[in-house]
Parts: sequence; C-alpha cells; structure tokens
Amino acid sequence: MPDLLEYAITPLAAAAVTVPRATIAARIVDSTNQSIVLADFTGANALSFPGVLTTLTAAQRQELVQMIATWLLMTKAGLQGG
Repeated sequence: MPDLLEYAITPLAAAAVTVPRATIAARIVDSTNQSIVLADFTGANALSFPGVLTTLTAAQRQELVQMIATWLLMTKAGLQGG
C-alpha cells in the first residue's frame, strides 16, 4: 500500500448532510467454527445507517473518520475502488 505523507485530519463542527440510508445485516461467526455466532445483526438487530452512527463513542467516530479518509484519499488517487 502506498504511504501517506503530510496526512492530517482536522476536526470541524458537525454538519447536516443528506446521505443514502441503508439497512446493514449480517451474522458474525467464528472463522474456524461457523456454527459459533459471535454477533447477530439480522432481523430486528440489523443496523440502520446512518442512524447507527449516533450509538458510537467519540473514539469510534474518530476511527471511522480515519478509515473513510484513507479510503477517500486512495480512491481519489486512483489506487483502489472501481
């Protein structure tokens, strides 16, 4: 993976934007024994995006911003994505 130089994320005030809504559903299972369910996010437990963002801690939101920022930089540079 390419290196990022002069990488910085500067927190700004919250913004209200229109984003696509989605329901995210999955069962998370043990990789060696898939009969062991670690978490079930199906049916009534499915996650609603972006509403689920309000359930994240400040540290989790910062981690999400870092993941999105890296993806955006690499995608805009033409280094990943379709």
